[in-house]
Amino acid sequence: MAARVLVIDDSPMTVDLLKGALANAGIEADAASDLAALDAKLNAQSYELVLVDVNMPEMYGDDVIEFLRATRQIKSTLLLYSDLPENELEQKAIASGADGYITKSSGLEAAVERVAQALQTSHRPRKVLVVDDSEATAKLLEAELSARGFEVQTADSADKATKIILKKKTRPDLVLLDVKMPNVNGEQFCRFIKSNALFAGIKVLLCSGENESELQRICREAGADGYVQKDALIAKVILDELT
Repeated sequence: MAARVLVIDDSPMTVDLLKGALANAGIEADAASDLAALDAKLNAQSYELVLVDVNMPEMYGDDVIEFLRATRQIKSTLLLYSDLPENELEQKAIASGADGYITKSSGLEAAVERVAQALQTSHRPRKVLVVDDSEATAKLLEAELSARGFEVQTADSADKATKIILKKKTRPDLVLLDVKMPNVNGEQFCRFIKSNALFAGIKVLLCSGENESELQRICREAGADGYVQKDALIAKVILDELT
């Protein structure tokens, strides 16, 4: 089955050119020019990638990215598409939580190539970083998640974890983070991740032996996406965050 792409752009000419070029590359594409059409398309079909023009009459592309991530909970690859200067477009992509961007000035052929590359990347194994100073817990989680097809890395400190998430090649999709660690604890490290726009796409699950009410408080105040109690480590909770 061909990969499916949704192009959000108010220019019929741009849409026709992109759809034709993508079709020639074996990529099926639909289009939406406003929020109503966008909602209708998303209700009827799932897409591996959504390509969003930045400047449109009714909406800005970076706002659409945030809407798709926060409100519609879209897991697809999201790319901004614009003739803005590249440094400005890059900043918009980072701030909105987009997975990347394509400059219109690079040409149609380059845009199709970038979409194809992004689609290949979206099918890679999802990456999980387990941060825990307990070797036994880290090995338990690594074995279980690896057996389910995830690419797992481990770190026994926030310092080692930081080196992993700073590199784009090793940056995880999800961090499973122990709360009680020496030096920088899990709550502090979670705040560091969530306060940095570069890591906007990383989900954080806290993992602790604290009682549930205390863990909920820490989770809320640190800005984590959820939590898992150590005495009831359930892989389904982790899987639900990645699927």
